[in-house]
Amino acid sequence: MSAFLLLLICPLLGWVCARLKWMPDNAVPVINAWLLRIALPAVVLEQIPKLHFDGRMLLPALGPVVLMLSTMAVMAVLARRLNWDRGTQGAMTLCWGLGNTSFVGFPLLIALIGPQALGPAVIADQAGFYCTTLIGLPLAAYFAGQQSKPLDLLVSVLRFVPVQALFIALAMKLVGLQWNEALEGVLKRLSDTLSPLALFSVGLQLQLGAIRRYLPLIGIGVLWKLLLMPGLMWLGAIAMGVHGLPITVGILQVAMAPMITAGIFAKQYGLNPDATTAMISIGIAVSFLTVPMWYLLIGV
Repeated sequence: MSAFLLLLICPLLGWVCARLKWMPDNAVPVINAWLLRIALPAVVLEQIPKLHFDGRMLLPALGPVVLMLSTMAVMAVLARRLNWDRGTQGAMTLCWGLGNTSFVGFPLLIALIGPQALGPAVIADQAGFYCTTLIGLPLAAYFAGQQSKPLDLLVSVLRFVPVQALFIALAMKLVGLQWNEALEGVLKRLSDTLSPLALFSVGLQLQLGAIRRYLPLIGIGVLWKLLLMPGLMWLGAIAMGVHGLPITVGILQVAMAPMITAGIFAKQYGLNPDATTAMISIGIAVSFLTVPMWYLLIGV
């Protein structure tokens, strides 16, 4: 029960603090810097060395790739049918093709399944990061009429602290090393800061204005990412006879809200920024209902 209360209270506290201006202007980047450079790497370093790898552990990594490629195709068709401009097509592709698998995903999965979900969740999150950097960023530049250099993309991947932590954790796993009790305790304490701070940060960034104007775009995105794609992946898993924790986590990560980072890319490149803000805000709010719904349907 406390985990579900955390899901409700932390975003609400963030939203209230933002509305009442109780936090400094740089609160969001400071909190996100802690999450990306301390808390998330701690989760990776704590969980990955303890994982038991088998073929099913690759399944969570497929979800973000399938989601991104499918969204690119679907939004391209819709853009032609509905006469979207390039900015709107780019915003829709980025917002609904990339999931918020860490800031929203990790807390939700911990609340629904427990800490044992973090291992597969980390794998899905890292795959989502590669999709964001290697596909999402070039797409944003393309829709804005610019170009991205491959070397710059590679450097941005290697400089991302959770990726560096993943390399260390995989190396430890390969040679059979484990953290001693004291260090594992430190990593656990740092990891525990992820859920409340991530949810609080999401609440700080929620903007619920301009919803009516972009309701058709929001409706298309919610239907596609939060309902259709998880359902299609679940049916695919049933057809292949695949079940268990990794596939459940993989489907739930696909069902997560739009990625805030994708929204940042869209805004930086001028891809319909007002629509982007509305879609991400409503997508996050709706996902707090749809992700638990999918968990109840799928089970572990």
